[in-house]
Amino acid sequence: MNRLSMVIALFASSAVLAQTTDELEKRERCAVRVSIALTGKAPTPDMLSSVDPQSRADTLIDTTDFIERYARFINTQFNRAPGASAEEDAPYYLAWEVLQKRKPWKELFIGAYRVEKNAADTVVVVPDPEGLGYFSSRAWLKRYAGNEPNGVLLSAAYRIFNNTIGLKLVPSTNAPDADITAAGRSAVGCRGCHYDGMFALDLAASVLPKRIDGTGGAITFEPPTSAPVTMMGGHTVGSMRELVTTLVESESFRFRTCRLAFNFLFGRNENRCEAPAFDRCMKEFRSEQTLQAAVASIVKDPAFCQ
Repeated sequence: MNRLSMVIALFASSAVLAQTTDELEKRERCAVRVSIALTGKAPTPDMLSSVDPQSRADTLIDTTDFIERYARFINTQFNRAPGASAEEDAPYYLAWEVLQKRKPWKELFIGAYRVEKNAADTVVVVPDPEGLGYFSSRAWLKRYAGNEPNGVLLSAAYRIFNNTIGLKLVPSTNAPDADITAAGRSAVGCRGCHYDGMFALDLAASVLPKRIDGTGGAITFEPPTSAPVTMMGGHTVGSMRELVTTLVESESFRFRTCRLAFNFLFGRNENRCEAPAFDRCMKEFRSEQTLQAAVASIVKDPAFCQ
């Protein structure tokens, strides 16, 4: 081999070595990205050496680390602040149950469960044929019972919309002497959100239980007595169950689920260039109905590790 041939061979070998090193570093970075995003922990040596770290997403999503992180994340998104007592954070406990058993994500909202404290003063999820996810848990209802003079659960109605489809409303006034009665909410500037909008709070609250204030701050609830209402683009609902079921069967619910998944993984909403990954999330979630399918579709997207 002449000198020129040796130089060419050495150059080619160096190029191959550099390419191999770059590929190994890329895989390691991807392994770190996937592991930390899902579990909050560094990848195992086995995952670091994997030729396809993104293929490990399904395994990581079934770990206790992921379940704990996502349940806590959901609790922060669905409540405005940590609960004063453990049972007030009902979304956390039921999210744990749904994720651990790979139940359809909608069972978080309409599943036959309730969250309560048992005799040992421990918060537990128990089967309840009449349950409606964490919305029917007494501690959650009391937390969002609100202060409407006639016991209308406006706060609970808003939380149901917010948690299921991501609705966000901003009060038009926070004046201390504002009229919060039904007549006041019918005034211009208020009725758009309370009576006329697609997600009218007063209409939704009319099919929820009614708050009854007792002595010493005690609160009880009685069943609604109003007639069915038509809202949400022509849907007629006559009970809390019908309201929530209509919401979780909507495309808005699927959108909300995938947006939350993006926020969990990236700490932000999706951007325009991530539309293909978001659309894939919607498709997978529509088909499989589990939160795991939604999250995995994003993590497995080729752009996730770029």
